[in-house]
Amino acid sequence: MARRPLAPVRNAASIRRTAGRKTPRSITLIVCEGETERAYFQAVRVHYGLSNAEVVVAEGNDSAPISVVEYAQSRCAERGGYDKVFCVFDRDGHESFQRACDRVRSLATRARSPLPIDTAVSIPCFELWLLLHFEPTDAPFDRCDDVVKRLRQWVPNYVKGDAAILHPCLERLRTALSNADWLAQRAVANNSNPYTSMQRVLRHFAAVANEAHHHELG
Repeated sequence: MARRPLAPVRNAASIRRTAGRKTPRSITLIVCEGETERAYFQAVRVHYGLSNAEVVVAEGNDSAPISVVEYAQSRCAERGGYDKVFCVFDRDGHESFQRACDRVRSLATRARSPLPIDTAVSIPCFELWLLLHFEPTDAPFDRCDDVVKRLRQWVPNYVKGDAAILHPCLERLRTALSNADWLAQRAVANNSNPYTSMQRVLRHFAAVANEAHHHELG
């Protein structure tokens, strides 16, 4: 499938307001390790009315977290660029999980040309984030299958990658954010199992949508 041309790299100077000119909208890249995550964030992107957000699945031979980060880094290095990049991946038994988190931190804080990159992770898997749309839970999970089983108590027909199954979640975004914040406060007590930082992406979307709205009113 042909890809759309990437947007030009933009820095703080390029997005600064100029008299008589329309302020450019934020360009966001979300790199996922699977189709379920891609379908979810595509739906959320539409929900917030963001046309300048691109959601892609990392290209490569596997869906390891480090592959997601490396692909995101390569996209930033091309002629195109983004104002914000999120690497979305799970721990779910991946040996490169911590290495991927460390790589993102290094890219974001390096002295020369730091990247506007961040992680949005789930432990043990992305389905935990979906589950938080319906209930708060800090019970540890050994496998992703256990999370899926619990999620199906709320969404009986849940199947990975099925965008239609994700629609009930869009009606409960505030609940998910509240439950994720509650869970984050318990990260030390429960040894970060379960844990998620997916709320970073939603709050970014909300902030960009709010900024665009205020600019239109202004």
